[in-house]
Amino acid sequence: MVAFENSSIVFNASPADLGIWPYTVPVAGRTNARGVDGMVRQNYHQHVLILTLGGTGAIEVGGAAYEAQAGDLSWIDTALTYAHGAEAEEKWSYLWMAVSGHGLDALRLQLGFDAAPIESGCQELNVAFEAALATLFQPDANTPGAISALVGNVLARVASLRSDCLSARDTTVVSKIAEKVRKELDRAWTIADFVSFTGLSQSQLFRRFKAETGNSPMGWLRRERIVLASYVLRTTEKPIAQVALQCGYQDPFHFSRDFKRMQGLSPRAYRVQAQGEG
Repeated sequence: MVAFENSSIVFNASPADLGIWPYTVPVAGRTNARGVDGMVRQNYHQHVLILTLGGTGAIEVGGAAYEAQAGDLSWIDTALTYAHGAEAEEKWSYLWMAVSGHGLDALRLQLGFDAAPIESGCQELNVAFEAALATLFQPDANTPGAISALVGNVLARVASLRSDCLSARDTTVVSKIAEKVRKELDRAWTIADFVSFTGLSQSQLFRRFKAETGNSPMGWLRRERIVLASYVLRTTEKPIAQVALQCGYQDPFHFSRDFKRMQGLSPRAYRVQAQGEG
């Protein structure tokens, strides 16, 4: 994990909202990045909204490169291949929040952020981002509702800026599957399930997954599970075996093997390191 100077990060420690609010922000922060810090590429089971305050950011999504300037909002699905960081010899200051909730996969696609991940003219969203950070730093019983409302306002504003995208768009194969799978990652999903969602043949399914994610369907599913496991390990004290079951692994040994292969550490060591940094 990249350590940025003069930056702050806050994890959501508010009381459980029991799933009654449509949106939540598991983690948010303020970052001051430099070109020498390199690029962030860590996969998480979340969408991330980045509001540039100053400097120039480099955003890579789907093999294409973009520049983020002051007032730009970038929307990244961190379960897919991406990277972001300050341009070489530059500094980049930004506010960010990871967002989870209903319909985000579909909305991101509907608004065209898969093809154009940056929207300009979003300076006024600074107020909502700052309010979200302030709320997370001092959580109380009202925090879940307040955070959900702030996220809803941000999404509504972004949708208004991209109203021309609200006409029907084709949903990608991965987004169709992700919408279902991410709700039940503990289920024993199969290729046959994926085929039934899309109506494609197995060979077509593999080609489309390779084109959209650079991975096979089962490789993508393993990454989704490990991304979720990483979040659960960072933010809870659940036993490792329980985390494995929550993420679709019946065998803790198989889970630990996959986790270490993708994250470079065992689940236990990852938790110690991540919670120490938090």
